[in-house]
Amino acid sequence: MGEKNRQSAGSFLTVLVMLLTLLPVFSFIVFTLSKSGTPGTEESTVFFTASRLLTKANLRALSFSLQQAALSTISAVAIGLPGAYFVARYRFRTRRLFFSLAAVPFCLPPVLVILSFILYFGKSGFLAAAFARAGLPFLKSSSFLYSMTGLVFIHAFYNFPIVIQTVGALWSQLPDSREEAARTLGAGRAKAFLAGTLPYLLPALFQAASLIFLFCFFSFTLVLVFGGLSGSTLEVEIYRATRFSGDYSKALFLGIVQTAMAMLVVSIFVHFDNKTTQIAKGFGVGRTRPEPHGQARIALFLYQLMVAVFFIGPLIALVFEGFTVRSSLAGNAQIGIGNFEKIFKDGGKPLVPALFNSLIIGAVVAAAATVIGLGIAASEHYGKQKTNILTALPLALSPAIVALGWATLLQSSSIAAIIAGQTVMAWPFVARNLGASFKSLDRTKYEAARVLGAHKAQAFWRVDMPMLLPSIASAGAFAFAIALGDANIPIILGSGKYETLPLLLYRLVSAYRFSEACAVGIVLAIVAGIAFYLKEKTSELL
Repeated sequence: MGEKNRQSAGSFLTVLVMLLTLLPVFSFIVFTLSKSGTPGTEESTVFFTASRLLTKANLRALSFSLQQAALSTISAVAIGLPGAYFVARYRFRTRRLFFSLAAVPFCLPPVLVILSFILYFGKSGFLAAAFARAGLPFLKSSSFLYSMTGLVFIHAFYNFPIVIQTVGALWSQLPDSREEAARTLGAGRAKAFLAGTLPYLLPALFQAASLIFLFCFFSFTLVLVFGGLSGSTLEVEIYRATRFSGDYSKALFLGIVQTAMAMLVVSIFVHFDNKTTQIAKGFGVGRTRPEPHGQARIALFLYQLMVAVFFIGPLIALVFEGFTVRSSLAGNAQIGIGNFEKIFKDGGKPLVPALFNSLIIGAVVAAAATVIGLGIAASEHYGKQKTNILTALPLALSPAIVALGWATLLQSSSIAAIIAGQTVMAWPFVARNLGASFKSLDRTKYEAARVLGAHKAQAFWRVDMPMLLPSIASAGAFAFAIALGDANIPIILGSGKYETLPLLLYRLVSAYRFSEACAVGIVLAIVAGIAFYLKEKTSELL
C-alpha cells in the first residue's frame, strides 16, 4: 500500500501543479470569450472569423517570430560550439567562467542587455570610440541594432552560453576511445569525429538549440526595442493588442498559435533532454583534460578575445557609464558617483521602493518555486512519476498570456499577479535542478536507515534531506535571480504602483536617462551577484 500511496500522492501533486500552471491561461480564455459574447451570439462568431484573425499583419508577426528565432538559434549554436569544445577538451583558467555564463540568459534582465548593447555598439558607443582612436573604420549605420541583423546578433551573444553548458558538459564525459578506434582503422580526424563523437553530441546539441529557440521565440523586451524597424513577434503583438487596442480576441488567437508552435519545440526539447541524460549516465565521469598548446592555445585565445569583445565588453561599458557623470545627454563627461546620488536622492526614491519590491517579489517567488519544484522532483524520484513534460510545459506558455491571466483571475495587476506569473516561469528550472540532485543521491545510506527500522519519511528527513539542502538552497537562489531579473511580466501588467528594478530600468532607458539607468543596473547586478555567489557556494557543498 505504501508504494501505491506514494504514486497516488505523486499523481495528485502532478495534476495539481499542472492545473495551477494552466489556471491563468484558462482564466484569460474565459475572460476573452466573455468580452467577445456568449457562444452562439453574433459577437462570438466574429471572434472565430478567419478573415479577421488571419490577417497579413498577424501572418507577418508569425513569420518574423519564426525567422528571427531560427536565425538567432543557428547563430548562437555556431558561436557556442567552439566554446563547448574547449571546455570539454582542455583545462584553462577561464573554463569555470564559461560554465557560469550559462546563467546569464536566465537571469540577466533583457532591458539591461538592451542598455549595454546600445552603449557599446551604438553609433556613439564605446566600440565606435575605440575604433576611432585606432584610426579604423566602424559600422556607421545607426540602425544596425534596430534591424533583424542586430536582433539576431544580440540574441546570439545573449544565449550562446547555453550551448557551452549543455554540449560542453556532455562532451567532457565522452571518452576518446571511439575516435581513437576510428583513427586506427584509417579514418581521418574529421571522419573519426563524425563517426565516434558527433552521434553522441547531437542530442545535447538539439536540446540546447530547442531551448534557445524557445527563448528567442518568446523574446519580448529585446524585440520591443530592437525589432521595431524590421518586424514584430507574436509576443509583442499580444502585448500591443491587450495594452493599446484592447483586442483580447486577437491576443488569444495569437497566443493559441504561439503555444501550438512552442509545444512542438518543447516536445523536441523533452525528447533530446531524455536522450542526453541517458548518454551522460552511460559514460559517467569525464576524461582528464590537458592544458592547450600550440594551435589549440592560439584558437582558445582568439575565442576568449571574441567573448571578451562581444559579450563581456557591453557589460563593462554599462559599468563605466554608470560612473560617468554628464552635464547633459551630449555634454562633457567626468568620472564620479553623481548618477548614484541622483537615484538615491529624496530618500532613495524611486530606487529604494523598486529595490524593496524586487527583493520581496524575488523572495516569495523563490520560496514558492522551490516548494513546487521540490514536490515535483520528489514525486518523480519516490513516486516514479514522469514529469519531464510537466516541467517543460511552462516553456510553451506565453509570459504575456500567463501575466494577463493572473491579472484577470485576481482582478488586478497587483504584486500578487506579478509573483504568481513569475512563479509559473521559475518553478520548472527549480524542479529540473533538484531532479538531477535526487538522481545523484547516495542510496546506500537511505537503504541502511530503512533496514535499521526507519520509516520512509524518517529516512527521507534524516538521510536524504541533509544531502539535498545545498541543492535546495542553490535552486532557490537561482529562482530568486530569475524573478529579480524579469522585466517582461511587470511591463506587460503595466503596474506602475509596484515598480521593480527591471521596470525602473525600462522607464529610465525609455526616457534616455542612460547614465542613471546604468547606476540602477549596477545595483541590480550587485544584488543578482550576491544571489549567484550564494548559489555557487551552496553548489560547492554538493
